[in-house]
Amino acid sequence: MKIALFGHFLFHTAVGLRQNLDNDVRLFLDSSTLPTCLLDEPLLHDPSFVQIAPWVTWRKVLRPETAEITDRLSQYDIAIVTDLGPVFASRAGIEYVFRPGGSDLTQFPFPIRSRSTRSRGRSDVVNAIIAFRLRQAIRSASSIWGHPYSQYFMHAAGRLGLTIGGWLPQAIDTDLFTPEPSSNENDRGSQAITIFHPTCMQFKRDPFQIESGGWKRNDLLLRGFANAVRQGVDAKLVLISREGSDDQEEAKQLVAELGISGSVKWLTAKTPAGFTWREMVSLYRSSDLVVGELGGWLGLVALEGASCGKPVLNFLNPEPHLTGSTVELMYPAGHPFLQTESAEEVCNAITMLTNPDLRASIGRESRQWVVDHHERSRVAKRCESMLEELLAS
Repeated sequence: MKIALFGHFLFHTAVGLRQNLDNDVRLFLDSSTLPTCLLDEPLLHDPSFVQIAPWVTWRKVLRPETAEITDRLSQYDIAIVTDLGPVFASRAGIEYVFRPGGSDLTQFPFPIRSRSTRSRGRSDVVNAIIAFRLRQAIRSASSIWGHPYSQYFMHAAGRLGLTIGGWLPQAIDTDLFTPEPSSNENDRGSQAITIFHPTCMQFKRDPFQIESGGWKRNDLLLRGFANAVRQGVDAKLVLISREGSDDQEEAKQLVAELGISGSVKWLTAKTPAGFTWREMVSLYRSSDLVVGELGGWLGLVALEGASCGKPVLNFLNPEPHLTGSTVELMYPAGHPFLQTESAEEVCNAITMLTNPDLRASIGRESRQWVVDHHERSRVAKRCESMLEELLAS
C-alpha cells in the first residue's frame, strides 16, 4: 500500500507503518512547524522516508490546488493527515483520513469561538480564511480518526455535523521511552520523591479552552503538592519553562503564594521550543512520579511517562457515552493512571506514592499497558487494517 502521512504528530505511526516492507510510506513535515522533540531523530535524514520543506503558507492555503504538497500527496493510494494537511489532501484526488492531534480539530476550524486563545488584529482575517478552508476539507475527508478518551474531538466533530469514524491510539516509541536500565526503586533509599510535570501551564477558566480540551488544570497539582509538603512529604516538583505556556507567570506567582518556591524547580531547554525526545527520556527517568493532564485529556506526557515505567497522575473523563464501545474494547482492563480530579486527590496520591515498592509496581504495570496498546508497530497494524477496510469500502 502506498501511504502518505502529513504532520509531525504522525511520526511514530509512520515509522510503524514503514516496518511492513510491503508498504511504501512517506512522511511529509512542514519545516516551519518542525518541533524540537524531533530534531535528534536519525530518520529525519532519510529522504526515502521523510520529506521536509515549507509545504504550508497562508498563500498556499488560499490556492491549495497549485501547492507542491498537493501534487506529492496525489501520488499515493491514501493519505493520513493532521494539522492543515486536509486542505491539501482534499485537492489531491485521493482518499484521505483526518487524524487530528488536538487544536487542528478543536480550535482551528472555529475562529470566532477560539478568539480568546490568540492575539487580535489582521491575523483574524487570515485565521478566518484558513478555518473556512479547513472546515471544508475536514468535511470532505473519507473519515476522521480520533483516539480513545477524546471527547473533545467528538464535540468538535459534532459542531461540523460529523462523527468520529474510527479510533487510532497515539503511537509511542517504547524502545526509546524505556525505564532506566537496571533501575531499582529501592536503591534510592529515601522517601524523598521527584515529581515531573512537563505539561504547559494553562489553568485559567477560559470557556473555549475548557470546551476544547486546552484546560490543563495545573493549579490543582500546585495546590495538591503544597498540601503534601505541608503534611511533611519530602518531595520536589520539576516544571518546564517553555513557549506556549500561557499561564506560566501565573503559575510562578501561585507557587510563591503557596510558599513552595524552595520545593519547585523550573527547567529551561536549550531552545525556547522545548526538549528533544532523548532529553525528555532522561528527565522522565530521573523522576519518581509523572503528572500529565488533569483536564480530562490523554496526552503524550502520560504515555511517555508510563512507557518509562513511572506512575502517572492523569485525570481522564469517564466518557459514559462510550461505555460498551471503543474504549472498553481497546482497553478492556481499563488504564493504569491514578485519577486525580482535585487538589485533595493529588495530595493523597503523592503521599501514597512515597512508598517505593508501590511506585515500582504501578510503574511496571504502566509500562506494560503502553507496550500492549500504544507501541508503534502495534498501532501501525491497527492502522493498516483500518486503511484496508476504508479502501475496500
